[in-house]
Amino acid sequence: MFKRIFLTILFTGLYAFATFAQEDYYAYTTDNFRKQKIFQDTIKLENPDQKRLNAVLFYLTNEERKKRKLSELQYHPKLEQAASIHSTSMVENNFFSHINPRSKKLHDPNSRARFVGIENPFLAENIIETFVLEYQAGDNVYPGEKGVFRYHPEEEPIKPRTYLRLGEVMLQAWMDSPDHRENILSKKAVQLGCGTAFYKMNDFNGMPAMAATQNFQLHVPLRVME
Repeated sequence: MFKRIFLTILFTGLYAFATFAQEDYYAYTTDNFRKQKIFQDTIKLENPDQKRLNAVLFYLTNEERKKRKLSELQYHPKLEQAASIHSTSMVENNFFSHINPRSKKLHDPNSRARFVGIENPFLAENIIETFVLEYQAGDNVYPGEKGVFRYHPEEEPIKPRTYLRLGEVMLQAWMDSPDHRENILSKKAVQLGCGTAFYKMNDFNGMPAMAATQNFQLHVPLRVME
């Protein structure tokens, strides 16, 4: 994990370019998602598929649960919507917290759930930030043009991660944190939606990075307002 610094958004209108659709959640399973080329593709920084990364986080979470013989969580688009709103808010408003200091309507996880039309939110939330490039915080790098880094001046630029690899990095960081791990493996959780936002770090030569949010519905399935 890296220290939070001031950020500006890198990509806008991401959903307009998405190639992963809501119905695709039912085309793959926890058992077969790793074999799918759609998740093995390298992230294109000029046109990242935000929804595809959301799906990777969803499947990886259920993979961790299945390893421990816990029930798999059901996908819900309203949870994904609330999670995406929060990730975007953190990037656009330069904060990293479960509490949104800029909006009463989006103040906390349950407020954000009600904002997107959920009547009975009982949410647990995980958040994270990480790098899109195959880079580890603290490694010595040589910056080139904005957004380009090398481990040695004569080497090729550091490449972006694949969707699957980026998801694995985030899931492992959450699993290494007791509170986040508790949410992922909670026996009270029944549904899940994940949302991400890509951006560049202006104080780090435009380093491509991302924020992610997981929203878990606990206890009972969602009721959605008509």
